[in-house]
Amino acid sequence: MESPSAPAHGGLLLAASLLTFWSLPTTAQFTMESVPPNAAEGKDVLLRVHNLPGDLRRYAWYKGEIVENNEIVSYVIETQTTINGTAYSGRETIYPNGSLLLQNVTLKDTGKYNLQLILRDYATKQVTGQLRVYPEQTYTGYSVGTIVGSVIGILVVVALGASLGYFLYLRRTRRASDPRDPQEHPPPAATPGQGPSGISAFRGPLPDPKTAGPIYQVSVGYEPSVLQVPGASRPASSPALAVLPAQERAVESDNRV
Repeated sequence: MESPSAPAHGGLLLAASLLTFWSLPTTAQFTMESVPPNAAEGKDVLLRVHNLPGDLRRYAWYKGEIVENNEIVSYVIETQTTINGTAYSGRETIYPNGSLLLQNVTLKDTGKYNLQLILRDYATKQVTGQLRVYPEQTYTGYSVGTIVGSVIGILVVVALGASLGYFLYLRRTRRASDPRDPQEHPPPAATPGQGPSGISAFRGPLPDPKTAGPIYQVSVGYEPSVLQVPGASRPASSPALAVLPAQERAVESDNRV
């Protein structure tokens, strides 16, 4: 026995198939873009066409409104012939896919561009695009060479600064670790009564003037005269000097008395 849901499931599949069969194919609308949209004076610009229809007889480019005096160039599909228009300047090139190349653009090239399509049944379609051209000297962007040069200059400055800092660090470290450096370890300052090395200039206390000490006197004595024999080699005696302590001198004086 079949389940009651089987007929319903088959009906859904049939309805989906019918919808797929009856759906009409959609045709993509053709468009045009400027590459690049904003161009510097003297550069090349491509007006590129997308999704060009296949049943074409002819197409033509216009600068501004679609009138005869504004026609730049046209292309005939059957004969593959290019026909230059009134507004042709010699810098335009048309391609079989409908795109238009503008070489060495000027400020006068700024404005709207229209592409007109003529179908086989002589029906027409058109699409409009915009081109902007600016003076080259007002362009404020930086070139690749300028950017690379700036980066290299910054790296060189950073490297020099790091090298100088490392050199100063090593110099300071060496000074701190060297005990012989006179700037880091100056000699002790001299104080009154002391030498520069900290040793006293006076090796002992001065003697007390009241302290008794040996006193020496000089006495002059005369030896007995000796007769000098003629022909003798000994000279006559001369007075002799004697240095006696004061105490011995006193004893000698007592003996004489």
